[in-house]
Amino acid sequence: MSRPSLDLVTARRWAVTARSALGTARERIDALNVYPVADGDTGTNMFLTMDGALDFVRGQFELGAGTERLDEGLALIARGMLLSARGNSGVILSQLARGLAEAVGPGVRAAGPEDLAVAFETAARAAWDAVAAPVEGTILSVARAAAEGARSVVDAGGTQVADVVAAALQEARVALARTPEQLPELRHAGVVDAGGAGLVVVVEALDAVLQERTHAVVAELPRWWEVPSTGAAGDGSAADGGVHACAPVTGEDQVEVMYLLTGSDPVRADRLRGHLRRLGESVVVAGGPHDYRVHVHLRDPRSAVEAGSSAGQVEEVRLTSLVDGGRLARAADGAGPRPPDDDGRGPSAVVRLGVVACVLGPGLQDIFSAGGAQVVPSGPRRRASAGQLLSALWAADAPHLVLLPNDPDTVMVARAAAQEARAGGLVVDVVPTRSVVEGLAALAVLDEDADPRTTVADMTDACGGVRSGALTPADRDAETPVGRVLRGQWLGLVDGTVVSVAEHPAEAARTVLDRLWHPGAEVVTVVRGERAGEDELDAVLGPALAEHPEVEVVRLDGGQPTFPWLLGVE
Repeated sequence: MSRPSLDLVTARRWAVTARSALGTARERIDALNVYPVADGDTGTNMFLTMDGALDFVRGQFELGAGTERLDEGLALIARGMLLSARGNSGVILSQLARGLAEAVGPGVRAAGPEDLAVAFETAARAAWDAVAAPVEGTILSVARAAAEGARSVVDAGGTQVADVVAAALQEARVALARTPEQLPELRHAGVVDAGGAGLVVVVEALDAVLQERTHAVVAELPRWWEVPSTGAAGDGSAADGGVHACAPVTGEDQVEVMYLLTGSDPVRADRLRGHLRRLGESVVVAGGPHDYRVHVHLRDPRSAVEAGSSAGQVEEVRLTSLVDGGRLARAADGAGPRPPDDDGRGPSAVVRLGVVACVLGPGLQDIFSAGGAQVVPSGPRRRASAGQLLSALWAADAPHLVLLPNDPDTVMVARAAAQEARAGGLVVDVVPTRSVVEGLAALAVLDEDADPRTTVADMTDACGGVRSGALTPADRDAETPVGRVLRGQWLGLVDGTVVSVAEHPAEAARTVLDRLWHPGAEVVTVVRGERAGEDELDAVLGPALAEHPEVEVVRLDGGQPTFPWLLGVE
């Protein structure tokens, strides 16, 4: 009996198996943290990327999309992974699916060995190209090794896709084991690269499916994948709750789209409302605080369902053609359609430049909002997805937008969201802020009425003039570049690197400030988190700043959950 090929059913099984495997491994991958800081979330980000992708595919399947052709099914999985991507590792993971989707052409029922080799190569190349300063010893090295393994089998005349994937997996494992030799930080911590470990888990899932070693997992395929080959559920009538197959709507044709949105919240629902207003008319997003009924008229039903997938889980999709001018069906909650401007917020002034900022902590959220930014809750262990950022961009009421990630592990996600927004016609720039204090500096020079290009340049210059530090207690015993730290001792970090180990936060702060300080310093920013004592740093800040009376000190109550103290010098 021949081994299974990579057809549409196998691709679906891979996605489900990968989600299950990442769910099992997420805590172990999270623990592969270079420093003993409670911000390790690589495994969680990769699991949520795959989990969100399946939710996205489920919503699209309710429209009858991706149920017959391999290239369309793979494209849906890849699209879902991109929109669900969290953290740099999630974006890179989405490249694997995209590479596979691009390698398979229309009409191909099953991917062959050459397709698989090209897919791995495309994924690795796209991942390396996406990183501004790529580094060996990371997920990038593992992706490249997988591609080299896949190509070696094809060049040797291999004719089984399972053999191609097995070779990719073997080389990926070898590359992962080698990452501590390539990065001193990993060697000090005694761990392999977390993103690389997650990628190995995903390739292992594909290998297990092709080797037919996943019977228990495959038996739990979600029922929404059991779609008839006609691509429609029920008999396709709106009256009995069925849906039409999702053929693109062209010309002046419009479709009424209604669905139930679950697992959401008021903030995401409000952004969905703004997003849909850009796409169509007669928008209703009613209900809450977690479940909402959604109604919109537009030409492309898929875009409405995709927008909903970034705000929660889409269920009970119903479509009604409006081409013949029939009566409009009312939303299930009894609310009728209303004009697109009637969203309960009243008219808003249009500014020339709008800002979307990623930040966690009630104090910081208030500060960024007061400064003119739309806030997307995002930070260590709670990072926003590319789709959530895209939804916020679509909902923003400005002709030109700037996105502030305020986190090194969200920069790639922000760029992915901005690229998708540009493809949809929005004008978006990413100012690559890698910390909250960089974001504050960028926001401080925001001029909503000035020329947007000039303001974006000013914001980029402002964040580039900031050096960032942080103080946090160690959450486990570990080795660091400056010596061993015991759980509960304080770590001082500068630009993400440990520079101090101390018994008290003030001691760690002394070293951090010394490293951050430079002769041109003008402003010192101190942001207190939810776990910080109000006067903990006074013993250091007082004497240090007394020596430099010309320096302005800005103290903020941020309420951020992970780092008790954030410091910045600009």
